[in-house]
Amino acid sequence: MKKSSFYKLIATFLLVISILCFYLGYSQIKSPILLALAFHDVSDDEKDFFSIKQDKLFSIIKKLQKHDYKAITPQQFESELLLGSNQREGRKFIITFDDGRSESANAIRTLKTEFGISSALFIVLDLIGKPDYMDLSTIIDLKENYDCFIGLHGQRHVEVTKILEEKTDLTKELKTAREILGKLVNQEITWFSYPYGETNDEAKKSLKESGLHIAFNVLGGNIKENDDLLFINRIMYIKNAKEKGMPDPESWAPPYTVSNGTLTVTLSLLVGFLSINWFLNAKKAKIYEMKKKQNNL
Repeated sequence: MKKSSFYKLIATFLLVISILCFYLGYSQIKSPILLALAFHDVSDDEKDFFSIKQDKLFSIIKKLQKHDYKAITPQQFESELLLGSNQREGRKFIITFDDGRSESANAIRTLKTEFGISSALFIVLDLIGKPDYMDLSTIIDLKENYDCFIGLHGQRHVEVTKILEEKTDLTKELKTAREILGKLVNQEITWFSYPYGETNDEAKKSLKESGLHIAFNVLGGNIKENDDLLFINRIMYIKNAKEKGMPDPESWAPPYTVSNGTLTVTLSLLVGFLSINWFLNAKKAKIYEMKKKQNNL
């Protein structure tokens, strides 16, 4: 094989690799992302590692929006979950609150009035009106006037796995709790967040039989198409989560896919430059071969 042909073969191979890498990197950068963020207590004193200052919460939201994330309503989120393969577009997120802590009510109101964001609020039935927890009138106000979607966090704040270990009828407990809460707030209750994020297959079966359609863990991460609707990922805010090696909402701004995609695109450009260099070498080799052929005539 002539040197020019060999150089051209290498150049072509590198060009194909460059194009494939660029396509892969671009796909990573533009890949759709769906996140569910979970918060508990929104207060200025940050009394425990679940607490977050209101300014910090808003800072996280602004950071996500800066990186092209769009906040969607709980109803839109449910529609996103039901989309088929390759039908999702863009970066989207939903805000959720667990427990119904009283100090979180103002944050939910401000999210709606200043950011236009509708939240989901998961209520523990037995904690309504207890010290440090929202009373019924507050919950209804959030639902009626601030477009807050109400979900169930259990009749009591106990892991569903422990309730099963107690030999309690979990299906009956959840069905009763969702029906009572639904009547109190005048909304069908179909969403559930697992206390402490704990569940198992038997518990998920009980949820389904009780009439709950969507349930959330706290494992963190992007929500993929065809994920189990009774085991949807949420990224829970915990103070200093990064240092503890745990999922953190701010880690997604920019998203991991952008970092990986940018690296892949950069690699594709480097390979592309190498390809050009080999094409130039092939051209030089071709000229040399032609001159050599003429000299031999």
